[in-house]
Amino acid sequence: MQNRLDLSTAHTRRWIETASIALFIVVGLGLLSASLLSGSGSAASDIESPQVTAQASAMPNQGWTPQRITFSAYGSRSQDAQIARYEWDLDGNGQFDFDATAQGGYASYLYSKPGDYIITLRVTDTQGRYATDSVQFSLRHPAASSVDYWTVFDDTRVRRIDIFLPQAEWDQMWIKPEAKYQARADAVIFNERLEDVGFRMRGQFSLHHSGDKKPWKIDTDAYIDGQEYFNLRQLMLLNSIGDPSLLREKLAYEMMRFAGLPASHVAYVELWIDITDDNSPASFWGVYTLVERVDNKYLNNRFGRDSQGGNLYKASHAQRGPMDLIYYGESITDYPTQNGQYAYGKMNNEAEADYSDIVSLCRAVDSVQYTSEAELVQALEQAINVDAFLRYIAVTTILDNWDSYPYTGNNYYLFNNPTSGRFEWIPWDLAWGDNTHAGLFPSSGSDLVVRAPLVDQVFSVSSYRSQYLAYVDLLLRYWFNEKNISDQVERYHRLIAPYVVQETGDKAFYGDRPMFEPQAFTNSWQDLVRFTSERGRFLQAALANETQP
Repeated sequence: MQNRLDLSTAHTRRWIETASIALFIVVGLGLLSASLLSGSGSAASDIESPQVTAQASAMPNQGWTPQRITFSAYGSRSQDAQIARYEWDLDGNGQFDFDATAQGGYASYLYSKPGDYIITLRVTDTQGRYATDSVQFSLRHPAASSVDYWTVFDDTRVRRIDIFLPQAEWDQMWIKPEAKYQARADAVIFNERLEDVGFRMRGQFSLHHSGDKKPWKIDTDAYIDGQEYFNLRQLMLLNSIGDPSLLREKLAYEMMRFAGLPASHVAYVELWIDITDDNSPASFWGVYTLVERVDNKYLNNRFGRDSQGGNLYKASHAQRGPMDLIYYGESITDYPTQNGQYAYGKMNNEAEADYSDIVSLCRAVDSVQYTSEAELVQALEQAINVDAFLRYIAVTTILDNWDSYPYTGNNYYLFNNPTSGRFEWIPWDLAWGDNTHAGLFPSSGSDLVVRAPLVDQVFSVSSYRSQYLAYVDLLLRYWFNEKNISDQVERYHRLIAPYVVQETGDKAFYGDRPMFEPQAFTNSWQDLVRFTSERGRFLQAALANETQP
């Protein structure tokens, strides 16, 4: 039965009301105090705690929609407690509406709309103290690109390229391959015919040590001004030198794009050569990787049309010497040369003899004696996109790619972006090594390069080291792991295998001067899986050792 109070007088009624209000105030103050002490509310206070550090990371951090972004809270910590809760504002609405505590702070989200995003992480420790950190990324609509990459570089199939040229032109190319004689030819590219294109060999090491299967370049406008193929002026056909699986370069570029680098698109093609003045049918030359060339259109599609005019430099160790970023002086004439060329080879604006931007970069990286870590960070951030460099080094280290900046000063581009006033790091000509126990951090210098000062400077900064480790962790968890690599290499191997063994077979395996035994193609893709497994275990152990208190 419900109890009832019989309030007989107004005095008694007022006394009850006054007592109820007082009780409400006391209880409310007690609950508020408990919340502030325990930190169990949505926010213990409006001020972040200096005892707690949040570190947010994302891969990729640029690209085209739709794009799935993977997030990490790796590196977040509390000085004298444990992180108890990880929360993300994944849609950028200001609300921490995704609790990633059960996932250890990792999360992913599919973004379908282009735009600039700022996504925030909040971590709270067991004492109720919290900290936040944000990551930024930009996504573009595919229609904003001047090149239809998704058609030209369709990697779900192997498409055919035919080259038609007379015997005299073909013979001239082989008299002295390193001369890279450009033949006048016709081409049928994916069933579309182009008349009078330039066809020649390309590369350095890949040219001299590849037997019959040379790397090639098709210049669509070599003899017809303005002629292009789907808005591209050059098609690069690479021969997978040293890789009997024919998969490593393709996978390395995909890994770079996952990491957030502005890396080239890659697809597979079959190349046929037809000598027009004999009675023989076209000859199958092999399966090649069609790799997007770094040029002005490439730059505009990654960095925007306002980036036009910035200097683009290519590192080519064998041709011009290492692009090591060592400071030699205030004039480019103070810098070493090889084959009569500066190591900092301009790929555009060649008529302008102004190298002041690259000299300024070398000065900032290698010449100034900074009085504090903060001063060093400020100088580096003004000179170069350090975050992109950290992502690049994370990939090259995981892959044990020794033919890269830390070791040979080779195989990358530097683009001086006018919109930001700093250099962008662009990967190129990627490779895998075979040392599963190569260190977690790259060593500066080797037998080929005395020093790599950018590596030394960047890893002297504690925040950069921590961010680098977070990138290595993300790559190992979500890309460079046995399951993902197994799925990808098996898919691509099945895709290209029928083409490799067709007709007379790929020249890399069945030519007069083959690079590999035929069985190497059949078995080598499994070596990638084994390398991934062993390398991954080693690096995971190294990461665990880095994070121990």
